[in-house]
Amino acid sequence: MTDRAIASRPSLEQVVAIVDFMEKHPALALGQLRGLEGRDESKKLWFKLTRIVNNITGPTRPMKSWIKYWADKKSTVRSKVQSGGGDPNTLCSNIEKKIWDLFLANDGGNKNRNSVKLESHYMEEAFYNDDDNMDQNHESDPVINFEEPTVDLEERTMVVMEKLVKSMGEQATAMSQLAQASQAHAQAMERLAEASQIQARAIERLANTFETISAATHDVRNAIVDIDSTMKRFYTTSPT
Repeated sequence: MTDRAIASRPSLEQVVAIVDFMEKHPALALGQLRGLEGRDESKKLWFKLTRIVNNITGPTRPMKSWIKYWADKKSTVRSKVQSGGGDPNTLCSNIEKKIWDLFLANDGGNKNRNSVKLESHYMEEAFYNDDDNMDQNHESDPVINFEEPTVDLEERTMVVMEKLVKSMGEQATAMSQLAQASQAHAQAMERLAEASQIQARAIERLANTFETISAATHDVRNAIVDIDSTMKRFYTTSPT
């Protein structure tokens, strides 16, 4: 994954998915999952959220990047409210208002800079503090220092089924578009056939017209010949 992909801004759909997930897991949202059990639960939830968000249209990020994004997002919302004199109505988006109402309103936006900084880094650092005594060769990639928690078979099945349903939906859409294109092609061919038939009738009428003109011309010629013959007989039989 490139630095550019990591640095790109999440899509609106991804942000909405994160906020909805955090609404269902407020302890995770507020960084309140402490201790060994809390950290294990936090890891599991962050892995789950990372899978969800990376399957939505938008940038694909590692889990560590999403953790930092969430902490920074809360810090940004808190700073905006503080800059607006503590009035949350100064927030310009419904998403930021929802983040404030759900996760920040109770602290009144009065956290000092040190506490905000600690909160911004807690969730990220909580996953990696156990790595201090690990082999130095692992320092460059802290993600390999722990394994993804076991996910229930039912959850894995649901993920597979969701992907299958999505794939079948895309296939159905493609088939529908193909059917529409085939119908349009058939209609175009039908119109072409009708145009060809009309052209054929026009040519036939034109041919009949030329034939009629030719016959009329022949009759006129015969009439002129008869007149000429009559005139000749008249003059040759006239008395001198």
